[in-house]
Amino acid sequence: MAPSLLWRELLIASLAVGCLPPDEPAKKPAQVDADAQALVRTWIVADHILGKGSSITPAEATGFNGRTIEITPLGYVSPWQGSCEEAGRTKRTRPLIEVISELEISPSAEGEATSFGLGAKVIEFRLSCTDRKHPPPLTLFVSNNKAMTCFNGVCYLMKPF
Repeated sequence: MAPSLLWRELLIASLAVGCLPPDEPAKKPAQVDADAQALVRTWIVADHILGKGSSITPAEATGFNGRTIEITPLGYVSPWQGSCEEAGRTKRTRPLIEVISELEISPSAEGEATSFGLGAKVIEFRLSCTDRKHPPPLTLFVSNNKAMTCFNGVCYLMKPF
């Protein structure tokens, strides 16, 4: 009688195993946003363009050359906005001439920006710190591995550090 008892236990065990929930389907890898990858890095100020409402002199603007802005996957550190550990992000593609016009920079600024390496179309990234105590959002315009950000009437042209 022992062999039939063994078969019965094996049958019960196999039925129990067959009743387990199915394995989870393989998770799809998170999609990588190539545009966002172009943003996440340390940028160094290499040049500037003065706007109509600039509150500093050309010499003072040149003093920012060599300063860095660090964009991390979650936040940023900027000499103008300070640091933000966690920032929300929006992005949109815009014509550079539209950005120049909106920022009230002289029309010749488009030539300066394209000579620096920005393309006719730029991706505008707006990074807003989730902590309300922080200063205004940081906006960067990125194209062709170059970037531009503006503060107090001056647009700073940046390249990867």
